[in-house]
Amino acid sequence: MLDRLLPIIKSAGERMKEFYERRDTEVSFKGETDLVTQYDLELERILTEALSEAFPDFRIIGEESSPSDIGMQPGKVIYVDPIDGTTSFVHRFPFTSISVGIYVDKEPYCAAVACPILGEIYHAIKGEGAYLNGKRIFVSKTDSPVRSLFSTGFSYNRGERLKQMALFSRILEISQGVRRTGSAALDLCYTARGTFDFYYESSLKPWDIAAGILMVQEAGGKVTDLYGRPHDLGSGLIVASNGIVHDEYINEIRAIKS
Repeated sequence: MLDRLLPIIKSAGERMKEFYERRDTEVSFKGETDLVTQYDLELERILTEALSEAFPDFRIIGEESSPSDIGMQPGKVIYVDPIDGTTSFVHRFPFTSISVGIYVDKEPYCAAVACPILGEIYHAIKGEGAYLNGKRIFVSKTDSPVRSLFSTGFSYNRGERLKQMALFSRILEISQGVRRTGSAALDLCYTARGTFDFYYESSLKPWDIAAGILMVQEAGGKVTDLYGRPHDLGSGLIVASNGIVHDEYINEIRAIKS
């Protein structure tokens, strides 16, 4: 799978870099603040065609061509986010990525995330580890929330954002600091490489996190729902960490949300 996947995501990454450097981005809106550009559509077309040829027995589910309420799917499925972090892409903030996750019977088997602007390609294979530019990566060993770097994101829905701010304020109190890349795929990859110790976000779609989940798991981390149960791609909520500070953060989040 990896031998077929990596050339595809590398090629798409080169195209994304070309698009990023242009000044002709056309922006339209799926919601009040949820952007889409012609390059989201073009990259998804490129990826879908290449993946369909390389994996003919898999169903391709892409952000721009699938229903927004689609959940985790059975069978052989490839989840594709052509530009994860479109707002960053439009504003030329370099934390924007391409995410591809290959699933079989609702389990991740192979994944790749490319951040071509920063020259980063992450990949993971079930049972064989997670890697950044070919070098194996591991989660951090931070053992206390107060010494941890937290990452999160915010919903496109303004009303939901107000609710998320209460949690954000609490996390600022108990962590060493909070960062936001604007790309869920990269947040998970940065958790996998030990940059972030904990990551939490809600209002997500399967293609946002399908690849990043395997990165964290294969780097030795933990991915669950808000109750510590196995994560479901269709839930819209994810909790990921180095595994050490996981339960303490979950308790804080649940206390605020309740």
